[in-house]
Parts: sequence; C-alpha cells; structure tokens
Amino acid sequence: MDAYVIIVAGPSIPRAKKFAETLAKRLPKAIAVDCHSFLPSGKTPEEASLLLSKEYLLQKIKQDYTEPFLIIYSDNILSRSAFRQIASLKVYVEVDDLSLTSEALLHYKDSKKIANQSGKGTKSEVGLSADIQRIISTNQERIETEVFSSKPYADIVIEQDEVAEEAVISIVRYIQRTDPRENQKKLSEDEREKRILQMEKQLESSIFKTRKAKVKRKLWTNVIKATLAVKRIIDIVVSLSALLLLSPLFAIVALCIKLTDGGSVIYVQTRIGKQGKPFPFPKFRSMVINADKMKDNLLGQAERKGDVTFKMKKDPRVTGIGRFIRRFSIDELPQIWCVLKGDMSIVGPRPPVPREVALYTQEDRRRLEVTPGLTGIWQVSGRSDIGFKQQVELDVLYIESHGFWLDLKLIFKTIPAVLTGKGAY
Repeated sequence: MDAYVIIVAGPSIPRAKKFAETLAKRLPKAIAVDCHSFLPSGKTPEEASLLLSKEYLLQKIKQDYTEPFLIIYSDNILSRSAFRQIASLKVYVEVDDLSLTSEALLHYKDSKKIANQSGKGTKSEVGLSADIQRIISTNQERIETEVFSSKPYADIVIEQDEVAEEAVISIVRYIQRTDPRENQKKLSEDEREKRILQMEKQLESSIFKTRKAKVKRKLWTNVIKATLAVKRIIDIVVSLSALLLLSPLFAIVALCIKLTDGGSVIYVQTRIGKQGKPFPFPKFRSMVINADKMKDNLLGQAERKGDVTFKMKKDPRVTGIGRFIRRFSIDELPQIWCVLKGDMSIVGPRPPVPREVALYTQEDRRRLEVTPGLTGIWQVSGRSDIGFKQQVELDVLYIESHGFWLDLKLIFKTIPAVLTGKGAY
C-alpha cells in the first residue's frame, strides 16, 4: 500500500470531520473521507462489519484512491481492528460535554422535522422533555461503549480545548518524519554501517586518545560545572531578593485581578523543563475566565496564521488590568518562584508546553538541554513579534554560546525590552 493512512476518531463526528479536513488541507495531495464510504454496499451494518478486513480495506484503497495521504474519519472507527491495522497514524479528537449535548439535540431536532414532514410526527410537546432526555442518555451510552473505550488505541490525543488549525501544525511535522516513503530516501543499512566504521577509524586515530586531550577535556568539564554552580547561586540570590522586594507589587496586582471579575488570581500551566521534566508554570491571570473557549472564534484574526503559537495584538479576551501587566511583563513575575525552586533560571529558553514537546523534531529537542529561563535571546529581540521557528533558532543559538557574560548582557537588555513593551501583547 502506497498511501499513508491517518485515522481520525472521537465522540463528535463534526469535530473529527473538521480536524480531518483541516489536516487534509495541510498535507500535499491529501483527501479526507467518511469511513462509511468503505462499507460494502447492499449489506446490513452487521453483515458489512463481518466483511470488513485488512485485505478488503487495502484493496478498496488501491482501487478508489490515488492520493498519497488518506484521512479516514468517524466516531468509533478506532474500535474496528481492520482500520487500526491499515493505519499509519491514529488520532483521537476529544470534545467537551456541552458540544456533545448540542449535537444530540440538533440530531433530535432534524429527526423530528423529518418525521413531521412524512406525517409520522404524532408526539405532543408534552413529551418533548422526555424525548430530549432519552436522546441525550442514548447518545451518551453509545459514546461510552463504542467510542471512549477505543481511545487507548490512539497514537495522538487532541484535547477538547485544542483548535484544529493549531493542532495540525505539529501533526503534519510528525507525519513527515514518520512517513516510510521519506525513510526510503535515507541511507541503506549497508551504507550506514560503512559510515559508522569510517567514523570509528577516524576516532581511533584522532587526538582524543592523547593524554593532552584528556587533560583538556577534564579541565573544560570542571569549568562548565563551576559555571553552572555559580549560575545557580546567582539564581537563588536574585530570585529570593526579587520575591521579597516585589511582594507589595504582587499584593496590588492580585487585588486588582480579584476585583476585576472575582476569578482566580494565578493561572497555572504545565510546562516542560530541562531534560523533559514537567513543572507547574504560574502567571498572573490576564484574561477572562472562559478565555480558552473564546479562542475558537478568534483564530482567523491571529497575527501569524498557521504558527504553533496563537498571538493577537488586540485580543478581546484580555482584561483591562491584564493588558497593563502583559505590556510590562508583570504577569510573568510569579515565575520567579520557579527560579528559586530550580525549575527555571533567570536566563534561558522559555519553557514549552507538553504537546509541543511531544512532537518536537530531534533538532527542536535541543531546547531541553538547558534549564529554561525568565528571559532569553528572543525575548529581548521582539518577543511576540518573532515566529515560532525563529524562536527555536534563537534558543539553539543561546545553548551553543551561553556563558556568564552573555547571561549578564541579556539581563540588561531585558530591562528596556520590558519598559518599552515592544512585542508584548
């Protein structure tokens, strides 16, 4: 089979369809199809289910589809072993309970309309409440037995608050790396072994085996360890002093946020630190309470459409106090506590979110080689005005050249960047 088959499943068929179609637009020469198009015609659902097999599906794909990427979507498709066997990638798209209930009621409304048009709608409005409850209950029972149980088969799970346009960016990168057709373009097994033997011979004859080289490596290792120890001491002294000095500002900001809408003062995310270690990442809340749900309707107004991160200069979700503390990076101040704990440093790459890291390329993972920081090269070079790709490149540049003097230089450059608010929104 030449096609790269992607299975998209989830409790909501409309959401699974939207995700599949969005993914098809991102991949070259891809097509998204409903799984029902694979069912044998003229058969009952029970008979069609018995006829479905890996061989049947492969033959069907070979006959009907020429696209290199085939995306098949449905709600319970992952529960079918035949579809799982032909899949190169299995994606499960979650949905919130409110959307599921709305879809169930919409389905009931459409069914009621059809029944009335055919003269069979005889139920009175008195039974409407009971009908709605029955529809919701039946739909929930079907999802729990046929859909939720298939979630463990998925390779990637898209959370209910993730937007298709954002999530597919990382998925496409993952597909490109795991496409067996791309792997065929790489070195063969014999060529790889030949290269390895050549590298081993070069190593044996290199200066790395000399006593002088060993001494240099030992000295360099000690210098690095000493530098990291000094950096950690500076982090502790600076963060502890900052927490004490800024405590009145913390109290004022917390009070303003609380008086704005009565919601929580601190918004905590999970971020990934050095060597892939997750840690809690606190910020002063600068958005309205239901900001995540409002995000879906704002994607078309993003400053950089198609980027991994969502940035919008006049985001309506940002509160009045939130806009002020964002402009001057006051919302980031609770992260000083992370510096004191050792999860972060004063200077370093900004810590990424877990889903982003899960789909990192090998080159992107270099960002995890050092402790993340409050400020870094891209923060003083434009902040939100810099795209995700450029952020990664600048972080890698810091890792390859960081030292005490560079850290000190970045700290001093952070002060005017914060005061001017350039790139902060």
